[in-house]
Amino acid sequence: MAPTIGITTYHKNADWRGWSEEGALLPWTYVSAVRKAGGRPVLLPPGGDTDEAEATVSVLDGLIIAGGGDIDPVHYGAEKHPATAGIAPDRDAWELAIADAAVRTDVPLLGICRGMQVLNVACGGTLHQHVPDLVGHEAHGGPVNGYGMHHVRVTSGTTVQSILPGGEYFGVPTHHHQAVDEVGAGLVPVGWADDGIIEAVEAAPAGNFLLGVQWHPEQGDDMRLFTALVAAAGIFSSERTVASLPPMLADA
Repeated sequence: MAPTIGITTYHKNADWRGWSEEGALLPWTYVSAVRKAGGRPVLLPPGGDTDEAEATVSVLDGLIIAGGGDIDPVHYGAEKHPATAGIAPDRDAWELAIADAAVRTDVPLLGICRGMQVLNVACGGTLHQHVPDLVGHEAHGGPVNGYGMHHVRVTSGTTVQSILPGGEYFGVPTHHHQAVDEVGAGLVPVGWADDGIIEAVEAAPAGNFLLGVQWHPEQGDDMRLFTALVAAAGIFSSERTVASLPPMLADA
């Protein structure tokens, strides 16, 4: 069976066929990317408590923490910047619990944009709340309702570089105004924009599949990060199955 990949979602009001109701929403590009990579996507709406997060992660083979609005800076001990917006308390609590459970149990995890920031905060790190204050330009944000493009370089000899080999710099779809500041425990920065903003983190030392990228791979044509996640999820699922077998069968 294809590995089961959980993907976190927005909790937003939505309009369709004359109806207007609360919904668990996710851009279809995430679902499509997981399926193209050979995974079985399952949506993980916000609102659950820590116990639900633990139980949910325990039946997943892999996890994507998707993009979205800003994390409440209370979670990393900072005052709210005037540009910080789109805070969703139920999503913050849910995704931080989901990330924490995945890190502790070695479930393969890919954090995308906000998802990388959630991973960093869950590991005790902090965020820059408004990147233009640091770099003096808006290139990371892209257009208001779309994605821009900037270049990223990845350190050689890292997990991310093994997935995305090639030249020193490559273009990525981007739409963000916050970024990792102090890196959380157990993570190491491995990718940067040409202006010095951290664009990728991974587990340190390298081992289990634990990655975060600040860009939006689901909005591009390069599916290698999703393919790598699904492959890692398949291995994780197989190893978990073997570990659950009686010793006689596990050694067969």
